[in-house]
Amino acid sequence: MIQLCAFGGYEGPLSREKKCVLTVFGGSDLNRPTLARQLMAARGQKEGKLSTSKMIFLTLFGSTSIKCPTLAEEYIDMQQCVENGSLELGDWKSYISELDQFQSSSLMSLTLFGSFAEHTLPSENEEVEGLALQMHFGNISDDSGHVLELGVGRSGAHRNSVVFQALQTG
Repeated sequence: MIQLCAFGGYEGPLSREKKCVLTVFGGSDLNRPTLARQLMAARGQKEGKLSTSKMIFLTLFGSTSIKCPTLAEEYIDMQQCVENGSLELGDWKSYISELDQFQSSSLMSLTLFGSFAEHTLPSENEEVEGLALQMHFGNISDDSGHVLELGVGRSGAHRNSVVFQALQTG
């Protein structure tokens, strides 16, 4: 499937169904799936349920940004997967290694006269507002929320470990 953004803007989820994203004289802001959803997709790919083809990003005279989910989104999705039995916290290290293999070969990009950003973090305001809202609704405990606050502005392994620690706390 092809997604085309020309002379305008697009903001939406990054999905495995979109094999080619073409941005010309515009801007595409794509939201990366949460860690839990990526793990489930990696498992599906490992079992042969998903195609192993690469996603291609072509950006001409515009910008494409792939934004990471907020810590609140990460926590809630992972918590739901643990609660419904899809994932177990004891296998965290093997999940992360599966995910590294899945991510390393899945994206290709070509940018001419524009910009492409693959791991854009949410702003501090987005993170804090998301955590406050989910804590207010009771989806995140106060203790887990305080642990998640330590991951604001962090990326990679540190961000993933904060989510793991928050799940163990909650």
